[in-house]
Amino acid sequence: MRRRWRGRDQDRAIVFSSLLAVMTAAPLLFLMGCAGPLRQWGSETSLVSRAPGFDPALLSQRRIAVLNALVGFGYEGFSHQVSRSLSRTLREGHNATSVLSPQDTISRINQAGLAKDYTDLVGAYMQSGVLPHEGLRRIGEALMVDYVFQPIMASFEQSVWERFSFLGVRLFQTRVSVLRLSVQLWETRTGAIAWESSGEATLAGEDVREYRIPFEDIAHRLWGQILKDLAPAPAAP
Repeated sequence: MRRRWRGRDQDRAIVFSSLLAVMTAAPLLFLMGCAGPLRQWGSETSLVSRAPGFDPALLSQRRIAVLNALVGFGYEGFSHQVSRSLSRTLREGHNATSVLSPQDTISRINQAGLAKDYTDLVGAYMQSGVLPHEGLRRIGEALMVDYVFQPIMASFEQSVWERFSFLGVRLFQTRVSVLRLSVQLWETRTGAIAWESSGEATLAGEDVREYRIPFEDIAHRLWGQILKDLAPAPAAP
């Protein structure tokens, strides 16, 4: 008889503990659900070089194009997003007369019969880090642009730390994303690098739900930091 009572007491204790945990977790879930994900952002950018005599203000009077991004091994699927986010950032925050998107750039290159020239151009760059002058000049003439942006993604990493779970459900987790980008601005007529810069961003988000930070949002924000050096200088009072 005593064993039966002990068993019942243990069952009641388990039920009580479960109810207490649910009552404790429910308000937290509600509050976190209303507040949405918490994010922390950090970025570092560095101006690699700027050609003597290059004035960023000139870009406001020039037509420019964005080439397809070059990415590290295993990141091929991000190439279009890297280029597209750079084009979007240029259109939103820059005074360029016209920005050719990566899609328009590749289409016009192909329509001009320069697909092989572009393939050779990219192949040469992958081997030497140089866009050959003659090929760059022909492509610039076909696109009717004076400058092209060559974006590069070095790496992109995401990791998740589970902080608290209940009954197999993640209640608190932290997702950390680290993105490294660089970009070069090439003058098509001279074959010279007019400007180049790079940056690294870290974005940490906390949520009660399964939540993935969109890659393009991170890239767009980092491009905004990198391109600040190209922003027109404020007018003198």
